[in-house]
Amino acid sequence: MESPSSPASSNQQIVTLNSAEPNHKPELDGIRGIAILAVMLSHAGPMIIWGGITSRIVVSMMIPGWSGVELFFALSGFLITGILLRTKKATNYFSSFYARRVLRIFPVYYLTLSIILLLAAHNDWWNSIIPSMGHTRLSYYFYLQNWPVVWPHGQELRANVIGHFWSLAVEEQFYLVWPLLAFLLPEEGLLWLCTILLAGALPFRILFFHRIGGDYGFIHLTITRIDGLLVGAIGAILSHRMGGIPLQLVYFCLGSGTVIIGYIALFHHHELVATYRYMETVGFTGFALLSGGLIGISQYQKPRVLRILRAKWLTETGKYSYGIYIFHIPIYAVIQHALQTHLGIPFPLRLTFALPLIACLMGISFLVAKLSYEYFESPILALKRYFRADIAPGR
Repeated sequence: MESPSSPASSNQQIVTLNSAEPNHKPELDGIRGIAILAVMLSHAGPMIIWGGITSRIVVSMMIPGWSGVELFFALSGFLITGILLRTKKATNYFSSFYARRVLRIFPVYYLTLSIILLLAAHNDWWNSIIPSMGHTRLSYYFYLQNWPVVWPHGQELRANVIGHFWSLAVEEQFYLVWPLLAFLLPEEGLLWLCTILLAGALPFRILFFHRIGGDYGFIHLTITRIDGLLVGAIGAILSHRMGGIPLQLVYFCLGSGTVIIGYIALFHHHELVATYRYMETVGFTGFALLSGGLIGISQYQKPRVLRILRAKWLTETGKYSYGIYIFHIPIYAVIQHALQTHLGIPFPLRLTFALPLIACLMGISFLVAKLSYEYFESPILALKRYFRADIAPGR
């Protein structure tokens, strides 16, 4: 490689790299689809009466779908770290990355948030289902809603139509810091950093839990939910260095994750519905490992796996997963409120009535997200072509 001051390098042609999707992998859309379906089912679980054995089994299978958030974290760690490594030598490394993230994330988030807060200012019911404190509401505009500075907030997340935005705050905080670390550290150093942080995440979470107890807000801190992001980042680094994630590591993640979650399901099964000591500590690690293993195995082009992950209905769901995630809880709340208020339908419902309603709610969420993507988000996303990473040949 010639020095920057040489005549040849000064006349180098800049190559524009589409950093976001150098090779679009539909199987990753399929994984997004799995993640968002799991999250939607989890949030619909409380609509079902906790009664007979069948209802208990169904609800116990639905509620752990919150682990789809861990899968989203692992995907983010994997994809974002991969982008940063591929574009590390770009002349517009930072501006390209942040501009493209802003165009993807901010428009629909801030529009939805602003509409909900505007409704809350003029409607008592809307005002009752979002955080009550003004500075807590304001924190959502700065992606700080998951930190103690804006509490008391933890318990309000349970009955809050924008409470699920905590995970978006975790990802935004990751996006804020990670590009700088990826830029400053060599790949080996970044891999060691991920490994050390991942090894320390569980002991830190256990210590945190024993110091402050089962405060609901504690499980939404960025530092207590970093496992999935790190597992994904490690996968991306290994893929970039070695051309793929070692299969032994993939099987280790799948196996160890299964053992951890299986142990909780067998010996602490109540935590499948009401997360506490085990799920909020080692359980997060287990789901992060399973997520990393699923992403890893998807890269090995195994026909049976790809046939499932590339199914049209699943990849379509994954394509609109960001909008679905933002919209689904407000949609659930509005329709449930309408059914209770105007038709006198009591909630929770018997299983036979709840399941068709849940299917309709999920379908409506998909439709709203699809319309948002096609007519609002896509024209904005088209602007990403102006912010592609510029890399000089030979750099």
